[in-house]
Amino acid sequence: MQPKHTPVLNYNEQPEASNLILPKSPVSSVHWNHWHFEVQQQPAHDTGDHRHQMHIVTMVTSGTAINQSIDGQSHSNLVGQNNTFILPAGALHRCDWQQDIEFMFVGIDPHVFVQVGQELVNRDRIELIPHFATLQDPLIQGILLTLKQELIHPGINTNLFVDRLKTTLVEHLLRSYGVQKVQIATYADGLPRHKLNQILDYIEAHLDCDLELEELAQQIGMSQFYFSRLFKQSLQITPHQYVIQQRVERAKVLLKGGKLGISEAAIVCGFTHQSHLNRHFKRLTGLTPKKFSQL
Repeated sequence: MQPKHTPVLNYNEQPEASNLILPKSPVSSVHWNHWHFEVQQQPAHDTGDHRHQMHIVTMVTSGTAINQSIDGQSHSNLVGQNNTFILPAGALHRCDWQQDIEFMFVGIDPHVFVQVGQELVNRDRIELIPHFATLQDPLIQGILLTLKQELIHPGINTNLFVDRLKTTLVEHLLRSYGVQKVQIATYADGLPRHKLNQILDYIEAHLDCDLELEELAQQIGMSQFYFSRLFKQSLQITPHQYVIQQRVERAKVLLKGGKLGISEAAIVCGFTHQSHLNRHFKRLTGLTPKKFSQL
């Protein structure tokens, strides 16, 4: 039976739950549906025993030495910049450090891993293995650092891009750190033609919106993980990449006809700023919007 004094951190009900075990509030945080992300800077501290209701993936970015206990097993003086640890939901955890520390973590509701189950070849046990802060995983490091960047400086179509990062992270955790290693099924034919046409029409009609992967998947009755893989199988590009391409194509039409100025066209096509249009337009066409409009 769980001791009454052990805090249980439930970010779905209390996004500020980390304040229960840390002396200072996060530098920045964001809570999505079934997901939570924080960037932390803390003084020397001992968290005491606690549990999380989400799976937690943490990266220590300051290289501060920490002592850590997970379900009764302990390791001391774990140190290394960008070292990562994985804490399964419900595991009893304690951590302490003797100097200032910087870290970031993402929390993932176990329900998210169940959603992925419909596309797994073997799905009997969807459970993560705990790992102490000794991991050097470049993919996890890259995803967490990019999530931090998107949180501090949101870019074009942030929601769809972040959804893509989250999908990649879940699949990687299942492949590399699951109790039972899984294989993600492959699909030679992609989306059925009528569903592909349906979602392409929907994207075309909502290019000026900040589209989300879950929103697109719901239009054709699929999970976002299943949809993302089938979409890429159909068109050889991700939903995020396709949306950017279509926004640039719409901008070409508006600029060629002289109907709108560059800044106005950027907003109408769903770009956050003119600079976002400039960057993606030149990347895909080889020309700046200004030069293209002068042709």
